Amino acid sequence: MKGGPERVTEFFNSLPATEHTLHSLDCQPVSDQAIPGQTTILVVVEGLVKFDGHKAELFSQNFLLIAEGGTVWKVASDCFRFIG
Repeated sequence: MKGGPERVTEFFNSLPATEHTLHSLDCQPVSDQAIPGQTTILVVVEGLVKFDGHKAELFSQNFLLIAEGGTVWKVASDCFRFIG
């Protein structure tokens, strides 16, 4: 049986091609009162996504980015929704 990294690579390689058109993109810092001692940014995106062989669909995505060590950003939370 394949190990973890190979299975992740296989999964990503099996995803269909996509084309994104952004209608809006907004980034806001998250207050230190909400998440003490952690540099955090909220990102909100809306637009269209078209998967290979399918019609374009409206989507909304919100995610939190956190800074680690001043040079690395990681996704702490991610919420993707189709609007329809």
